[in-house]
Amino acid sequence: MGFLYVSELQDSSEWVDQNAQDILDSVKKAGGWKKIFPKGVPHWLHKVRNYFNLEPKTLRLVDKQPTDHAMHEIRKHGQIGGLITRFALSGDVYFDEDAETWYQMGAGGSIYHWGGGVTWEPADAFHTQFFRGQEGIPVFKLICPDGTGGSKETIISNPKARKVFVGGSVFGLEYEMQGTTTIGAKNKGVLVIDRVETKMEYQGSYNFAETSVVGLDKHKKNDVEPHHHDAVYIDPPDRFEPLKDRFFFDYVIARAGGETKKAKVGTYQDDIREDPVIPKRK
Repeated sequence: MGFLYVSELQDSSEWVDQNAQDILDSVKKAGGWKKIFPKGVPHWLHKVRNYFNLEPKTLRLVDKQPTDHAMHEIRKHGQIGGLITRFALSGDVYFDEDAETWYQMGAGGSIYHWGGGVTWEPADAFHTQFFRGQEGIPVFKLICPDGTGGSKETIISNPKARKVFVGGSVFGLEYEMQGTTTIGAKNKGVLVIDRVETKMEYQGSYNFAETSVVGLDKHKKNDVEPHHHDAVYIDPPDRFEPLKDRFFFDYVIARAGGETKKAKVGTYQDDIREDPVIPKRK
């Protein structure tokens, strides 16, 4: 379909029949989501955010050299050195089947994606990060910045596959089953397509403002707060389908609450173009 101008990207009716890849490329060319929606993401766009969330089928944990390069690139944004954000990423990096770079998040960043709900975010995140650890939780959370200021996100299951000694008592030695700290061994591809979380409540969702790229405050404003207000998304039919094949049909935009071309009030000149019988004004 081609590139859209900023004014067109701000108009939901201009998205009708466009595909997600062309929209994303237009956003990149315009300077990112914050340039298009400086006051925050509108509700209709929040509802269809996962049309931009292409999740991996395979992941390969990479070794030191590509990991160091990837971590250097994301640190250049200057957003992960603070007291809170320094633990946002675990330091483990993966490539997917398209050689896209995925960063594993710290265990504390996963608290909304498993369990029975969050009691108090700071305390729950702290306890999960420093006491449970990655091996003690049932999921991995990964993000993939996409050049717009936003990021793709996926939640991968962490099966309890290791028997770990946890201490002794009068009843003898005690063991428990735990997960692993990474997805597979280094340089070994792991098929994760059947481990991707698909439940609406826990699944990964596209971020319009990735913490490690644009900061925690913008992430809360564009992603966390809209999610707390409305956690039900309009997902694409296939979460592994290329973005070029995901179309924002009229009914998708309408269901999201956006204005569509059918609903948009036309002008007199529009009516003339559509119906040549209407006489032209002098």
